[in-house]
Amino acid sequence: KLQFRQQPLEALVCTEGKEKSRKPIDPPPIVQVIFDQRYDPNSDFLRSPYVFTTASLENGIKNEDHTKSQQCRLTGTLVSSLHCLKDTNNKEGGFFIFGDISVKDVGTYRLRVTLHELAGSESRCLGEIISEPFRVVLSKDFKGLAESTHLSRSFSDQGVRLRLRKDARGMNRGKRSHSEEEETVSNAENKKVKNESPYAHSLP
Repeated sequence: KLQFRQQPLEALVCTEGKEKSRKPIDPPPIVQVIFDQRYDPNSDFLRSPYVFTTASLENGIKNEDHTKSQQCRLTGTLVSSLHCLKDTNNKEGGFFIFGDISVKDVGTYRLRVTLHELAGSESRCLGEIISEPFRVVLSKDFKGLAESTHLSRSFSDQGVRLRLRKDARGMNRGKRSHSEEEETVSNAENKKVKNESPYAHSLP
């Protein structure tokens, strides 16, 4: 089964024509896959290059039509390979991390994460999970990126490329330099993630 370890809370709307300055959903959504080790005592599943997840968007308001596709409103890296990482308790686990997703329209949404496994030339769906609702707001309503969580920092230290925030949002805003005001790219930028799958790419 899938479990959200880090829920999306807020995002700054991605303005058309300003994609280079866009900010990702905050905090980066992280999903853990839970499996029965009785059937996989060596945890081979955690190192499978054939398992991946895709992210899609749906309305976050219950009364709205959930059947309408919201896929065109997402931009960024919408596919995550399976990362075998040490949890904050130092226990090994399988995680899917979406550190580069933005939304193009203001509103309330939920993120749907679907688990796939490649089988030959086809893929089969193994399950899915939907996040709690989160808001996408204009810049005037954006509180700023929150301080990066311990989980995000831990995964960054293990080689996952994530944008990290040094300070809590709203603190000493006028005193920070431009580089501090913006999120800082983790030191994983120059590292190679050993278990990155070739299927982790940006969808159109």
